[in-house]
Amino acid sequence: MSDYHQPGYGPSGWQQPTPPPAGYGYPGAPGYGYPAGYGAPSPSPSTTPAMWSHLGALLTITAGSMLCGLGGFLGWIGPLSIRGNARHKHDPYVRHHATQALNFGITQAIVAAFGLILYFGSAIIFAAADDSGRSDAPPGLAVPLVTVMVVMLAYALSGMVCAIIGTIKATKGELWSYPRLIAWPLSKG
Repeated sequence: MSDYHQPGYGPSGWQQPTPPPAGYGYPGAPGYGYPAGYGAPSPSPSTTPAMWSHLGALLTITAGSMLCGLGGFLGWIGPLSIRGNARHKHDPYVRHHATQALNFGITQAIVAAFGLILYFGSAIIFAAADDSGRSDAPPGLAVPLVTVMVVMLAYALSGMVCAIIGTIKATKGELWSYPRLIAWPLSKG
């Protein structure tokens, strides 16, 4: 019988683990005898699914908007699928990044819908004023239309930059949250 034992309470109180004999691998290796938290290096966070939660939202929004125009409304699907995956359900690192990306995708969809309503509302008002037959219609009616376009473009660019920063931070193993203007905290981790 080996004199190796797991940490815990024994006949003389708390006992530290004793390392197994040589030949069992390197320290911290699975089966070496050190459970996590007792001298073994802690496992690195799951950076790949966390990275894909941000990158999935970014790619859905950008590529989807270029291909069919619906990407701005569907950026929440990728992070939701990663967050709801049974394999990642109990990993707080992946849940944090997936929740941040999910909030970004939901906020992007809300802002896209609001911007679409403002754009078409401004366009209809501008077209109605232009079709009135008067040649002296003020050109200032186009200002709300251009303003909505500029604000939506600025929001889209800043959201893309934040999603890229989130992707890089998740790859490096760091926690990161979107600014509240870009991603409203609608879903809690």
